[in-house]
Amino acid sequence: MLPAIIASSRIVFADDALDIVQGDRIQAEIDALRMEIDDLRDERDEASLDATRRTEIRRLITDVVADAEMRTNRIDRPWNVIASADGDFTLEADVIMQYDWVLNSTSSEPTRYGFSLDTLWLSLGGTMFGPKWSYGVCAAVGSDGTFIPEYAYVQHQFEDGLFVQAGILSEYFSIEQAINPNEQLGTSLSFVAGQFDAGQPEGILVGRQFDQWRFWSTLSNGWGQSYIDPLENQRTGVMTRVELKPFGDWNTLYMFNPYPGLVDRGLLFGFGGSFDWGDYAAGTGRSISGDATRATADVSWQQDGVGLMAAAYYQDVPVSQTDGGRRWAAVAQGAFFPVSTWDVYARGEWGAVENGSRSDFAMATIGTSWIPAGDSRLKVVFELVRSWGSTADWSVDGDIGILSTDGDQTVFRTQLQFAF
Repeated sequence: MLPAIIASSRIVFADDALDIVQGDRIQAEIDALRMEIDDLRDERDEASLDATRRTEIRRLITDVVADAEMRTNRIDRPWNVIASADGDFTLEADVIMQYDWVLNSTSSEPTRYGFSLDTLWLSLGGTMFGPKWSYGVCAAVGSDGTFIPEYAYVQHQFEDGLFVQAGILSEYFSIEQAINPNEQLGTSLSFVAGQFDAGQPEGILVGRQFDQWRFWSTLSNGWGQSYIDPLENQRTGVMTRVELKPFGDWNTLYMFNPYPGLVDRGLLFGFGGSFDWGDYAAGTGRSISGDATRATADVSWQQDGVGLMAAAYYQDVPVSQTDGGRRWAAVAQGAFFPVSTWDVYARGEWGAVENGSRSDFAMATIGTSWIPAGDSRLKVVFELVRSWGSTADWSVDGDIGILSTDGDQTVFRTQLQFAF
């Protein structure tokens, strides 16, 4: 019996030992699996961290490249110019504002005075599709808040220097009407220039600039025919201006204020002509008909701190048209900078209508301008104007403070100009 019991006990103990061994093996396998799982979790976390880091690095690189492109894009450009990364598209924004206070004293008329926003120009210009294609858009903001287009054109420049514009064009007839408003002498252009204002020609312009001469030729709906109904039109106009420059710089010769340090010694001769024919709005109260001829010649000379300009005008326009008739006019002006921030200037004008009912007129202007920045960005003007004879037969165009009247006039004008 005892041997049987001992044998049975051995079997039980053997089974228990086997179970223990098997349990240890299973536990070891479980522990190994747990370690593998922990290792996989660590690898997953590291992969996720690597992905996050790669994303952050990618974003950082993108920001650095964008910042570099922006810096490269803006390098050597004024603050008011933006451009595409490749430079094919550029956009420049400019503003010109002229704010006046005027007083007019005319014989047999009450004295009149007040403030006026004389000029507010907003312009955009630049290139597109590369340097050969360019554009310009400019609108004048009226006192009632309306926008009046001054020009809106697209231009193509050919390899030989010839260029073509289409749209609402800048007028190239006289030097006074061709310059920018911020470069005019005093508060405004001459009174005479207003009579020879072609408005905003709509059509096509062809021009070319050489080292010592250049020209512009315009084919349009006619002189003063701005914003018309083309279905009422049977009128055409051609206008040409030619300039000769024996010496000097083209750009500074269009500055009537000869800024010290900016203006080079220069001489410019200019000639302009215009001829219109046909009819517009025939049979209505707005009709315009008959041939019209206009011509001008001018000369400008300047050097550092001193500038002179003289111009003569002629027109032969049917008397049935507003401000028509055969007219002669002339203007001469000079400016001098006694110090770098102040200029003094004087202007004389004369006009006559051969077949008009009123007498000739004459006008004199003296004034001074404070130009603290040494250029057209900021200018404060004080000037006195005296007119003799009748201005009733002449177009008052942009000459703030001048009345269309038969009496002699005395006008005091001040102006604050910003250009940026």
